[in-house]
Amino acid sequence: MAAEEPRPDLDARAAPDWLVRAAAVGGRLLVLAVLLWLLAGLAVQLTLVLVAVLTALLLAGVGAPAVQWASRRGVPRWLSAGAAVLLLLVVVVGVGLGLAARIASQLPQLRDALDRVSTQLSEQLGVSMPSLGDLAGSGGGGGSGIGALIGPAQTVLEVVLAVFLALALAFLFLSSGPGMWQWVLGKFGGRLREDVDAGGRAAWQTVGAYVRGLTLVALFDAVGIGLGLLLLGVPLALTLAVLQFLASYVPTIGAFVAGALAVLVAYGAEGLGTAALVLGLVVLVQQIGNDVIEPYVMKRRLPINAAMVLIAVTAGGLLWGLAGALLFVPLLAAASAAGHEVWTRHGSRPIAGG
Repeated sequence: MAAEEPRPDLDARAAPDWLVRAAAVGGRLLVLAVLLWLLAGLAVQLTLVLVAVLTALLLAGVGAPAVQWASRRGVPRWLSAGAAVLLLLVVVVGVGLGLAARIASQLPQLRDALDRVSTQLSEQLGVSMPSLGDLAGSGGGGGSGIGALIGPAQTVLEVVLAVFLALALAFLFLSSGPGMWQWVLGKFGGRLREDVDAGGRAAWQTVGAYVRGLTLVALFDAVGIGLGLLLLGVPLALTLAVLQFLASYVPTIGAFVAGALAVLVAYGAEGLGTAALVLGLVVLVQQIGNDVIEPYVMKRRLPINAAMVLIAVTAGGLLWGLAGALLFVPLLAAASAAGHEVWTRHGSRPIAGG
């Protein structure tokens, strides 16, 4: 009987442990990257629906305290929810139309002021600066006829559908939100159900506090900067204050852009000294709003830091444009608050959040 040939030593030819671990981690990261890429593509395709849902959640977060207050006093929940949505609609539409009319009436003056700044900087620096008037006029040429109307009409239709869907969902969330949440919790059991409940409630409280706090901070910045501009004699002070209020809803970037615009107008109208005073005014008012007003209103800081805010605004802007820049920060804050709550419930040190 022939002797059995010795088998090769497989362990001797095995890959090093560090290479095996690196391959395992790399494979998981690759799968995660592909999954995120697919989810981002899906989010772009469903922009209208997702923006409407997230906007409805923000509106419901704003109106929830009033609905709960009315429900505790015997008012039917559907009635208080309808009144809250109607009040939000009246406020948003009324304020929006008023601000739009104000900005539209003074937009030519604002454009002329910025063009003067561009001319002054070009003369002082010896570099050709782009003119805002030229940039605005360059987009006027285009097609005519029915084809030129399809794009704007489709955009208006999408906006109307999104607004209607957001208001309808906000009403449903306010009127039937507790029942919806109990239905969601019924799909889980045991400790997982408790974690989902705690994380969801933490996220909901964070979203409501974020919207209310951001609105008060934007109002404080607009009033403070607007009064300062009036006292300094800067033209278009009220329009710049309105732009400051609207831009403050885009965290960090919006307030910076609106403040820089006020400084440029002051420089073009009154010179470098007034522009320096306006810069100091903008920095002072925004710092007070961020460091004093915001923590007082929200009771605690958002569970995200400035770097995460910038990343969220940029990513949201790339995916959904202006709507993404507005919505991604509260979405990230809610997710961070939910994760923080779950991690602390399990006695683990949170990897993110306050």
